[in-house]
Amino acid sequence: MTTPTPFDPATAFVEALAAEPRPKAVAAYDGAGQLLLRADAPDGFGSLVPTLVGYRRGPAGTWAADWSVTEAGETIGVPGGFLYVRQRAVTFRSSHDGAERVLAHVGGEVAALALRPGTATVACVIRTAGPLGAHPEGLLQGSDAVWSAGAEASLAAVRRPEGAWEIRLLSVPAEGDGRELSVTAEGDGRELSVTVPDGASLTGEAAWSGPDTLLLGLAHHRPDGTRRFGLLAVRAEDGGTERSLLFDGIDLCYPVADPDGGQVAYLGTTVPTNEAPPAQSACLIGPGSFGLTVLKAPAGTWQRPVGWDGPGRLVCTAEDGPRRRLYAYEVARGSWREVPLAASVESVRLGGGRAAVLVSAPDTPPAVDVVPLAGDGPAERVEACERPPLPGTLSYHRQAVPGATGALASWLCRPSGRPARGLVVFFHGGPFKSWTEWSWRWNPWPFVASGYAVALIEPPMSLGYASAVPGGWANWRSGIAAVAVRQVRQLRAETGLAELPLALMGGSFGGYLSLSTAAALEPRLIASHAAPLDLAQVAESSDVGWQWLREYGDPGTADQARYRDNSLPVRPVPEGTRVLLSHGMHDGLVPPTETLRVHRQLSRQGVRSEVAFFRSEAHPLSRPRNIRAWYRWVLTACAGALAGEAGNDPADELTGELAARFAELAMGGLDDAA
Repeated sequence: MTTPTPFDPATAFVEALAAEPRPKAVAAYDGAGQLLLRADAPDGFGSLVPTLVGYRRGPAGTWAADWSVTEAGETIGVPGGFLYVRQRAVTFRSSHDGAERVLAHVGGEVAALALRPGTATVACVIRTAGPLGAHPEGLLQGSDAVWSAGAEASLAAVRRPEGAWEIRLLSVPAEGDGRELSVTAEGDGRELSVTVPDGASLTGEAAWSGPDTLLLGLAHHRPDGTRRFGLLAVRAEDGGTERSLLFDGIDLCYPVADPDGGQVAYLGTTVPTNEAPPAQSACLIGPGSFGLTVLKAPAGTWQRPVGWDGPGRLVCTAEDGPRRRLYAYEVARGSWREVPLAASVESVRLGGGRAAVLVSAPDTPPAVDVVPLAGDGPAERVEACERPPLPGTLSYHRQAVPGATGALASWLCRPSGRPARGLVVFFHGGPFKSWTEWSWRWNPWPFVASGYAVALIEPPMSLGYASAVPGGWANWRSGIAAVAVRQVRQLRAETGLAELPLALMGGSFGGYLSLSTAAALEPRLIASHAAPLDLAQVAESSDVGWQWLREYGDPGTADQARYRDNSLPVRPVPEGTRVLLSHGMHDGLVPPTETLRVHRQLSRQGVRSEVAFFRSEAHPLSRPRNIRAWYRWVLTACAGALAGEAGNDPADELTGELAARFAELAMGGLDDAA
């Protein structure tokens, strides 16, 4: 097998990406000249290390990194600097001179930090670990058992037992106050006493409604196995619980508080039923009465609050076709305005009339810009991944598809300078996801470097296509998979790719689609990772089984037919199709037995099925060595299967290895999708 030289374009592309930190989110921004960025940084030994990087703006409007810390957790901006959590220590860092002070050591994981309006006090929400062998009557004492009762039982609670929650109020030091580095809980860590209602649990979210009341996220575990999400209002002065807030027909999560102490914005999700899908919108909770206001969004977009630019302007993101866009909402006028950006927004922090945004596109790796919210000035580039020329081009194709309840689309990546020698179709996970941003895990460009065209399908229930959601809800087989088949056929016909050999691939829901569309599309190769296939079995055993129950109902009742009709059919794969199945052994969302069961079934049917279980992985592949191995495995299979022969010719071997090198370095270890 020929080894690529250090000078070929594919290797140069890979080496440049491998040397760069991969931005993940803007953690904090002070609006003046400093921001904190979360990134996964190469450590020089083939691994990626979560890193918090501080940037400072120079007088000419240029930005430069000036400090960093690894393995940092929750982070917020506070008067005079920033707070971050590392190794169970809440640390204040001065924005003036970079001096650091440990405010408190905590006995668990910090789930949220919330700055109290008009003060230098921060609420710290801490999740502690639960004991083993606990039982109401002490019957399991001395064992390593994790006991539970009720429909909310899950293996996630066994793997990570949850103990009591702590709410502590910490004071941020004023500049030059001479305080000691370590502050005791008694001196500056006053605890709030919180009583959680029976049948409910805290989510870890927190936001201040004015200076007097802390709103905590609350999950209600219902007897039918589903969940509702509301709030718990707690008085700050005495820690007394004011009341539990649960709103008719709408769940609330992801709070962003007006820094001046006015309203708190939430992402509101309508409570779905088996017949009606969810819809999302920005919501406001007013102080005092805690009244709920649902904001009417432009053009049917699903607006998610991300921050406030002062007390009267709420900023949200919403997917709309090929972009996740940024919007400003003027509370007094009730009007929306789009903030122009160069690509899809992934993360936002606000301050001083400006937004620090992390943006990317399917053909553009992440970059961080600071932009004026008024749209009246140029963007300032803070950081960006280096990107040599891509091995191909990207186009976006709007689609009107028979059977869909609304408009859809697909993307197409084609190799430059030569005809494609095959078509690889990617289906995204979710199903409420999309292809609007750069993906480190399911990235099309290694396949393009190998000479294949790659289609990125946006089927019904993809984010950004709200009108197409109703047709897919609780109707995965005929409402999503059947429409996805038509999308693939339409794209192939319109782009001259109808005669090329075909491969279907995806993770989680995308893996389900790759197998569910196979009988109609007749691919030569399928690669499916961590796919839910027998929906009733997944609903009964998944850590998020409540999500399945609200879409498909109770699998033990008359809803059995709905589960059966949308599960993978008994003989899903055409004769002659090669199948690569994979799964992480610690997956709590989709049981690994799903993949084992289907592999055994396909093998008995004479299908050439292979299965790889990753012993260290959960739902997504995340470790660099495993992602590298997955790409080698799949790219090698493509070179053989799409050439229509068992082995590879020398050209296939060379191109496949170049693409595999691309994958090993550029794809290693990122993404939260399976």
